[in-house]
Amino acid sequence: MKNISLSKFTDLVVQETETITDRFVNFYHTFDTTYQEVDALELIDEVKNKIQDDNKNVADVHREAVWQAGWKENLDAFKESQSVEAITPKFLRPNNPIRFDGRYILPTHPYFEREYSKLIQLFIYDNFVLGEGVKNVYEFGCGSGFNLLFLWESYKDLIPGLSLTGLDFVESSVLLMDELGTHYDASIKGRQFDMKKPDGDYHIAPNSCVFTACAIEQLNSKFYKFIDYLVEESPQICFHLEPIVENYDKNTLFDKLAIDFHTKRGYSEGLKPYLLKLQDEEKIEVVFDKRLRVGSLFHEGYQLMVWKPSGGKNEK
Repeated sequence: MKNISLSKFTDLVVQETETITDRFVNFYHTFDTTYQEVDALELIDEVKNKIQDDNKNVADVHREAVWQAGWKENLDAFKESQSVEAITPKFLRPNNPIRFDGRYILPTHPYFEREYSKLIQLFIYDNFVLGEGVKNVYEFGCGSGFNLLFLWESYKDLIPGLSLTGLDFVESSVLLMDELGTHYDASIKGRQFDMKKPDGDYHIAPNSCVFTACAIEQLNSKFYKFIDYLVEESPQICFHLEPIVENYDKNTLFDKLAIDFHTKRGYSEGLKPYLLKLQDEEKIEVVFDKRLRVGSLFHEGYQLMVWKPSGGKNEK
């Protein structure tokens, strides 16, 4: 049995001068970071076969019904159990091998991927949100709300007046946000919003952070209007935890498999080039851009880009 050290996590997330806070360190010590090595050759054949047989595609016209049913399942489970475990998305499958720093490993913690995503979020908020005067946080494509609830529990005492809004294109997700807000006496509310058809009449409040997590991937590359909407709304800070296919090395088999899976599913491409184009046009400033080298068995959904609009409309 091996262990992922704190210094390894630090190496994976820090790009230049970012800080590893006590909050990050303390959370690292709350979950099991041990793992077993996996026979890569045997697993690669399994991954190849699963990609070949996979028939899911985000462009499918029935996907809205799939997400409505999926988040309703989480909503019903939460109403029955009142447990935070009930809002773990079903696509986070327990006890699976994962991609980690260029190889496959099998973590001891059944939901290592979920806990690692929380660690990343602490890194993001501590380095890019705290100190920016942010009072309002919007998650677009919020799903089950597990990101927002973790944010609330972690920062409600540090950010007086913190207000969280979860936006999604299906009603069951919106209802779940309201349910979480009521049950935890938290400032969490839901709103319906289609990222493919942004509602220009819906405005982001001043002093705001906007983020997506594995949500732009689902837009089948139809994200340009949404990013333009964010630039126009000009929040304090934006970040995306998304699979960024342009970061993979197509000359390695390990990354080629991730590219094949990404393409087969119809996940979005072009987000990074578009944000860099907007930076060249001096419409935004990209302040962080890094592949964090951790993901599920098939790809890496936790690649991070952080940016600020140049317009300044949503300033403190």
